[in-house]
Amino acid sequence: MKKNYALVLLATIHFSANAQAYRKGSLSISISEGHTLANYRTNDISSGKEVLVNEDVIIGVRDPLVIEYGISNRWSVALSSGNDIFAVNPSKYYGFSTSDNQVKISTSELNAECSYHVFVNKRLDLSVFVSHGIFSIKMKGNDNDNYYNHTSNGTIVRYGTRVHYYFWKRLGAVGMISSYLANSSPKDVKDNNVAKKYSTNINGIAIEGGLVFKILK
Repeated sequence: MKKNYALVLLATIHFSANAQAYRKGSLSISISEGHTLANYRTNDISSGKEVLVNEDVIIGVRDPLVIEYGISNRWSVALSSGNDIFAVNPSKYYGFSTSDNQVKISTSELNAECSYHVFVNKRLDLSVFVSHGIFSIKMKGNDNDNYYNHTSNGTIVRYGTRVHYYFWKRLGAVGMISSYLANSSPKDVKDNNVAKKYSTNINGIAIEGGLVFKILK
């Protein structure tokens, strides 16, 4: 009888260990959407120094993707990418005008990420993370046959908190809040025909929610 109890106890421990929302060897993909509240700033760099053109707080729409792999029971690494979209007044920020004085700015980022998993149980995985990567902004359009094009490149640093909650073994919800700092410059970009000497600095916070799918348990 004691032997049977011991076997049941070992099986229970084994099942509980395998039922964790996160552990070493876990591989997951999360897709989310959200908004970002950003301090958006542009600078004139034609003199070799940054001279403020305009700075204001604006709201953007965000769409990120994260692929995460567990290298230990507490630490994971990930590749993350994301796009933000902002509507800005080009005459205020970039020194040219359109008929409605509004253009769409699209940012993109690709980051290497490291996370520490603070709390994990059967369904819940709470982690903190920091990432660093490449960043770019693009502005392209045609306004009454006046074609405009602007690209600038730089880097981004992002850190924040992420939570996964699994409804089933492989599918769950993800929520994330992060803070970031991004800088970009049009230096060495040859195809720009507007704002050729305008750099962009964006810093703010982002709030996102979506789905997470676990490939490896």
